Amino acid sequence: MSLKKNLVFGIILFLLSTTSGNAFLIKNQNNLYSSDYIKDYLYGSILYADQQHNLAAKSFEKASKLQGRHYDYDVKKIISLTVNGDLDEAANIIIATEKIYSNIFIIQFIKSVYYLKNKNLDKALFELQNLKTNDPLINELKNNLIFWIDLDKKRNLSEKIIKNYKSNYTNITLINQFLSSKYVQNNDLHKVYNKEILNSQRFVRYQVLTAWNNVREGNKKKALELINSALINNNKNLLLMQSAIDIKKNNKKFINYFDPKNYDHNLSEIFYIFANIFQQRGDHEFSEILLSISLIFNDKFASNNLLHFENKLILNRDYEFNYLFLGKIKNIGSEYKWYIDYKLALYQKKNINNLEKSINANDFFIKNKYLDLANYYRINEQYNLALNYYKKIESLEANQNWNFYYFKGICHERLKQWSDAEKNLKKSISLSPKQYSVINYLAYSWLERKENIDEATRMLEDAVKLSNWELGYIIDSLGWAYFLKKDYDKAERLLKIAYEKTPSESEVYDHYGDVLWMQKKYLQARYVWKNAMNLENIQDKRKKKIENKILNGLVNIEKN
Repeated sequence: MSLKKNLVFGIILFLLSTTSGNAFLIKNQNNLYSSDYIKDYLYGSILYADQQHNLAAKSFEKASKLQGRHYDYDVKKIISLTVNGDLDEAANIIIATEKIYSNIFIIQFIKSVYYLKNKNLDKALFELQNLKTNDPLINELKNNLIFWIDLDKKRNLSEKIIKNYKSNYTNITLINQFLSSKYVQNNDLHKVYNKEILNSQRFVRYQVLTAWNNVREGNKKKALELINSALINNNKNLLLMQSAIDIKKNNKKFINYFDPKNYDHNLSEIFYIFANIFQQRGDHEFSEILLSISLIFNDKFASNNLLHFENKLILNRDYEFNYLFLGKIKNIGSEYKWYIDYKLALYQKKNINNLEKSINANDFFIKNKYLDLANYYRINEQYNLALNYYKKIESLEANQNWNFYYFKGICHERLKQWSDAEKNLKKSISLSPKQYSVINYLAYSWLERKENIDEATRMLEDAVKLSNWELGYIIDSLGWAYFLKKDYDKAERLLKIAYEKTPSESEVYDHYGDVLWMQKKYLQARYVWKNAMNLENIQDKRKKKIENKILNGLVNIEKN
């Protein structure tokens, strides 16, 4: 469709979606909008979809006469302004149009946030209590905010409120009690919750906040002990790593990131927690809204911007980041700079050479950087370069975890260094026997080599069970094992399941076509093979192989 047709189609949708339809056009016939005016709305919508909310808000502003007349325009503009940090301006639109959009969830939610930010707790509470949603996670967020409102309105009852607080999620309960007891300066109560935080590996972020408190109170030694202890099991946590470096170097800028006695900073933390939860759930738009709100309440916690960076990369690998935005994160410290540059190299194919050159032999976390580079080269199929870095890691520390040997085994296998590949894959399984991906890799490698077929079949039966029959590629491996054992009935049943579960993997189509052919279902086999040829990710080697099968069938099964 041409750009002109796109524009015409967009204008038609625009006119049909106005709140009053034809009546709106007649009533405002002296104010018909020019194509440029409508284009501002349409371009704003495109920018909105591309997560460029600062530019979207500017485009929407040029079409401001739509306010109160066009639902889609108002909602998008309010969200763009909020994500862009312009909560007051978003609230002005909400208040001006509240009679029209009184029951729209996102509008009512942002209004409650506006009242909360402006310390109008009664109005905030009213809006939250009247917020209607069937989403249990949003209800959980709502209850968290109501808890903090109650806490501030009833300071004389704070201890009782904190002790009686219960979330549907035990982690969230403890985090709120940890934060709130410090906020109201109930030291006895805080010691109880802080002890629980420090005794668990699930609360690294709050262990860091405790270490910051120790530095704030002049106890650097205790802070370092806490940080070093946490690093044993969390040596890739950016906030933890950067804090370790900063505390060792007496760099105390992080003290300003979070003030436990600041009400807004605590609310910011609640919004940040839920921004992460919604990101993990896959709701990146609402995650972005919550994160922006978190930064409105506390823009000093610069590392929280990292979630914006990750959200944008997830939604669009080619997203054009503002260098000022990236600089804000990189300036936090060396670990954040490395992470940003590494992710851009990995996802957007930026130059990796500068990263390699930046490595310092005295780096506190040099092993992690070697691992990043090893994984980068492995993912980009430069296996010899990857192995060079895996070897450097082993020279620093001989014993590694299961996934290290798994990745190293993959590199050796791809380089046809089979004895080394087998040794590393077996080592990985010995360290973590229930890793179905590793079991599948070793067993299928045996199948490809026509070795240990019975043992491979037994291993793949286990892998399929461990993965709860959910992963098509593992079911495919098991089906192929039975194919090689010439049990074509069982192979067909398994490969049919794999084919249905894995609609984008050409190897699965190839295998399923093979077993159909062996079952004398020639038309079905050719149909499946032809479908494989339509897949975007099919490799040239497999494509030629399948082309030959479509023409000639399985002329020589022994070479398959």
